[in-house]
Amino acid sequence: MLRVLLAYVAAWAVGIGFGLLLRGTGAWNGAAWERDVLRWFHDRPLPWLFDRMMLVAPLFGTNLTILPAMLIVGWWLWKERREPVLGAHLVVVAVGSLSLNPTMKYLLDRDRPSLFPLRGMYNWASYPSGHAILTVALYFTLALMLRRARGWRWPFVIAPLIVLLTCYSRLYLSVHWPTDLLGGVLIGIVWLLGTWYAFRSIEENAYVRERRYHERRRSAY
Repeated sequence: MLRVLLAYVAAWAVGIGFGLLLRGTGAWNGAAWERDVLRWFHDRPLPWLFDRMMLVAPLFGTNLTILPAMLIVGWWLWKERREPVLGAHLVVVAVGSLSLNPTMKYLLDRDRPSLFPLRGMYNWASYPSGHAILTVALYFTLALMLRRARGWRWPFVIAPLIVLLTCYSRLYLSVHWPTDLLGGVLIGIVWLLGTWYAFRSIEENAYVRERRYHERRRSAY
């Protein structure tokens, strides 16, 4: 599990480093281009039905809904499918995303945009976007798992669409600066790659141990 810890530290360091870089450039309260982006979204309201969809979209990227779902899926993989490593992988990605976000919010404490009324789901500080962290890390992890297990490629279409929809909704609802999302995506990528590498190593070690166990049993007979 050392590799998982190193992945967590790397993701946290990238998030803090990017946040400090934003502070150093003087764009902590929103650069001019970020304000222009939020104005662009605000000046182009969607029809009522799509506007409601923007309020619902963040549910696909919050641990209020995703973490319980991953706990259930993880338990099912462990008990029913006899795949404890896969179950642990999903739970660790979700829990890691959940815990990375608030520590950075507390330490960096960036104010939410104040150009327009904030709408929908938001809480506490602005940087980084926890929705961006989770959607990038979790949905691409699921896509990689399905590609390896089933050979499916369509999850690599669904995963980026969820990320884009989630990020679009955060800007449309005026609750994040664009660089909050960029920072969240960077953190999510590091967490995704780090945990994927770590759990692949765990799976390979488990496979080697199981093969050696069966070889010893055969040699005993």
